[in-house]
Amino acid sequence: MSSHIRVGSITLTLLLPMLFVILSSPVSMHVQAADSCAGDTSPVRWNETAQRMALVPFYNGNWWSEWDDMYYEENREGEDGEEMTQDAPSSPEYPLNPEEDWMYEDWMRPQLEPLEENHYTTMLIGNDSVGILRVNLSADYRTTVCIRLQDMNLNTVEGDIYLLTDEEYQRYAQSYQAAHEENYYSGFNEIEQSLSNIPPEWRSFNFLGWKSYRDSHEYEQTSEANFALNLDGPEIYSSFFTGTEWQDFYIVIDTWDNVHDSDADAPNTIVAADVTIITTERSFILPPFTVSLVFFVVLLGTLSIPFILNAKYMKAGLIAEAPQHIVPSLDTPAQYQAPSPPVPASPFDSEPALAPSQKEVVQLPPPSPTAHVESQSITELPDWQA
Repeated sequence: MSSHIRVGSITLTLLLPMLFVILSSPVSMHVQAADSCAGDTSPVRWNETAQRMALVPFYNGNWWSEWDDMYYEENREGEDGEEMTQDAPSSPEYPLNPEEDWMYEDWMRPQLEPLEENHYTTMLIGNDSVGILRVNLSADYRTTVCIRLQDMNLNTVEGDIYLLTDEEYQRYAQSYQAAHEENYYSGFNEIEQSLSNIPPEWRSFNFLGWKSYRDSHEYEQTSEANFALNLDGPEIYSSFFTGTEWQDFYIVIDTWDNVHDSDADAPNTIVAADVTIITTERSFILPPFTVSLVFFVVLLGTLSIPFILNAKYMKAGLIAEAPQHIVPSLDTPAQYQAPSPPVPASPFDSEPALAPSQKEVVQLPPPSPTAHVESQSITELPDWQA
C-alpha cells in the first residue's frame, strides 16, 4: 500500500466523526423534523398512551403541607397576641391558571403503552406554571414532536420547552417547588441558580440542578420547537440505591422564570400549546455498540499516526536512488554507446568478413627515400700540405 493511500484512509477515518456531527446538528434535525410534522393524527387516549400533568404555583404536591398549615394557624401567635396565618390559600381562584385539579394532583402514574400512534392535542398552561405531557417512547419508532405557543388571542408567546426523563423530571419539579414554596429552604434556590450554567462536561456531578434529555433537548425563549428523537433501546436508569428503573419521557412546556439564565420570563397570560406527535416505524436500527466501535477505530487511527510517520522517516535513508543528472559534470563518469555488432558477410563478397575477435591489420605503404645531404666540413690545410 502506497503512502498516499495510507494517509488518505487515515484522513477519511478522522473526518467521518465530524461528518456525523454535522449531519446530526440541531439545524439539520430541526429541518428534518419540520418536514415530518404533517400526517394523520388520532385522539389521545388519556392515561393509556399519554398523561396530562401540570405544576402550578398554588399547589406544591406535599401531603404534609396541609397539616403544617393547620398547625401554624391554630398554634402560632405573634408577639402582640394576634394569630399569624399564611397568605397561601389552600384552594385559590387564579384567573390566569386554567389547570384542573386532576392535572396537578398526580399521585397516580399509570403504566402507559408504547407510543406508536400520531397524536395532536392543545394544552392550556397558566401563568407561572408548567404544562406536562407524559409519554412512553418506543425504540422501534422514530418520534417527531412539534410544538407551537400562542395566547388566547392567537398571538405568539415565548416560553421554554424541555424533554426530560423520570429522573430529571423529579429534580425539575423539586426546583419548581423550591422557587414557589415559602417554607422551603431558602438557600436551596440560590445554590441551584449558581450551579445552573456549569459546563456540560461537569453537569453529571451536579446533584442539585437538572438538565434536559441528552443535555441537548432544551429550547428556551422560543415560540416554536420541532425535534426528532431516535432511541437506541429502552430507556432505563441504573442506580446503586434503587437499581434499574424504567424511564418515561416528559414533554415540558415552561412558562415560569426557572433557574436557567437564558430562559423566558413569565408571559402574564394563558398559553395555548399545540402539540403534534408523529411516529414513524424504523426499518433499520444500528446496535448501540457501533458508536463505541467507531470512536475506538478513530482512537486507534489517531494513535497510529506517529508510528507511521516514524517508520516512514526511518526508511527514508535505506533506499539508494540513482541520481538523475541533467547537466554533466566532471564527477560523472563518461558514458559511451556500445558498438553495434558487425554485419555477417555475404557469400558473394570477394573478401570474407572478419571475425569479431580478430583485429584488422592495415598494410601501410613503404616510406619514400629521402635524400640525405652529408655535411661536408671544409678543413683548411696548412700550406705545406697542400
